[in-house]
Amino acid sequence: MSSFIGHSIPAISLYFSAKSLYQLSIYRSNYRWLWLIWLVLIAWTPDLDHFVPSLHASAHQGLRITHSIFGSLLLPCYTILILISLRIRGRKLAILSAQLVLAALSHLVFDMLTGSMRLPLLYPFSLYTFKLPFGLLPSAGSINFSNYYFYRNLLIEMGILLPIFFSIHLLLHQPLFRHKYKATIALSLICSLCFMVWAAMLSR
Repeated sequence: MSSFIGHSIPAISLYFSAKSLYQLSIYRSNYRWLWLIWLVLIAWTPDLDHFVPSLHASAHQGLRITHSIFGSLLLPCYTILILISLRIRGRKLAILSAQLVLAALSHLVFDMLTGSMRLPLLYPFSLYTFKLPFGLLPSAGSINFSNYYFYRNLLIEMGILLPIFFSIHLLLHQPLFRHKYKATIALSLICSLCFMVWAAMLSR
């Protein structure tokens, strides 16, 4: 699995990527930071099985049921229904809904990219588990602040993710000045690739 910090990055990036929503009340009000926090919590939700015994893999034949597409989208779907009840419609609803869905699914993508765990992506429709034969992200493992490997893996994870999302931010928010940032984006992606190679060489 990826770290909580790693899972937060896509949610934060999704929040700041929607420039067209800055006129939406949820972005203009004092509650805008609650939406950011909610997106981060959505991205963390699949890891509830670590804290809720009834969701733990040991209670489901070793399956991490919260790490299925169906399980990860439950809370986003409820949130979308609430947005509809608040009379949010059209393009704004579509963008907010996309933020929720992408934040949730990013958790599954990141955990798959560690190449260290089998996920029941199609549960409850299928008990088959999926696992990549390679890893492009390091596994967070257990949180142990006295463990060198915890900090090493966190460094690798940030080295991969931050340059990628920084580049995406430049492309989305500076479309008229992309030519000025070509070198910056290229160097960022090269940096990310170097850390990705490091991650791929780790034992699984």
